[in-house]
Amino acid sequence: MNDEIPVILFAYRRRDLLRQCLASLRLNNVPFIYAFSDGPAEPSVAADVADVRALLHAVDWTRIDIREAPVNLGVGPAILEGITEVLARHEMAVIVEEDLEFRAGAYDFVCRALRHYRNEPRAMGVTAWTQPRVTPAGVTQPYFSGRKSSLMWGTWRRAWDGMLDATALQRRDECLANGIDPARYGDDLIESVVHEESRGFWDFRFNLHMLARGGLFLFPARTMVRHLGYDPRATNTPHGEEWEGEPLDAPAPDSVIWPDVVEHPESAALWRRALNIPRRTLWTRIRGRIARLIGRGD
Repeated sequence: MNDEIPVILFAYRRRDLLRQCLASLRLNNVPFIYAFSDGPAEPSVAADVADVRALLHAVDWTRIDIREAPVNLGVGPAILEGITEVLARHEMAVIVEEDLEFRAGAYDFVCRALRHYRNEPRAMGVTAWTQPRVTPAGVTQPYFSGRKSSLMWGTWRRAWDGMLDATALQRRDECLANGIDPARYGDDLIESVVHEESRGFWDFRFNLHMLARGGLFLFPARTMVRHLGYDPRATNTPHGEEWEGEPLDAPAPDSVIWPDVVEHPESAALWRRALNIPRRTLWTRIRGRIARLIGRGD
């Protein structure tokens, strides 16, 4: 059996970030890349898209299969279609986007996890990313959660099967009908699904798809991934630097203890606490605005 695990790379218009992403994929010795390049949403970004495609065509250090969309599909449809296409050919895949950078061994860590849990139906995905605020205290080994991450992650054909059969809203309602409360991991899993089509929130759909099937997602004890894409060009995350941590090289393979597919008892509460930040009252926001104006002497 061919056990090669390809990387699925999604790129749009940020050549500078893609260059760093490709450099870190090269550092990780990835054997094969499927690169999906979305078309420009408007004429003003056509040159940026062309620059991204030129950079992809310059890759000569690994095998690469480049798919150039003639029109703009949007982030959600592009990712859903791309992953579906590749997993029809391969049992497993690692998924990345143009604004990520990885430390040495990150790809190998995800691949080893994919191979280890390939026949565990409750394991639905693995990632090389985590963040201190959602990492249980004292954790030194990988652990499972009901929340997923889209920052360098991997999954199997068996776990992806059915993703195109229902929207995020339908999966949310399926969870609730079966007594599964996605809000355990943050209210956004309940509230944001109505914006799936307009905002491209495909990852909420997978998280709800996973929960509806009783699935879990594997996280490392420390992150191996840096998210570079907090800038005005980002489709959905122009801000969020507070979620960044300092990435480390992957742990030595013989030091990793793969856990049973059981959720860490602290994970859900940590995600809910991290994401459900209380909104400031109107008066608090007004006072903050006045203080800033006074401070500037306006």
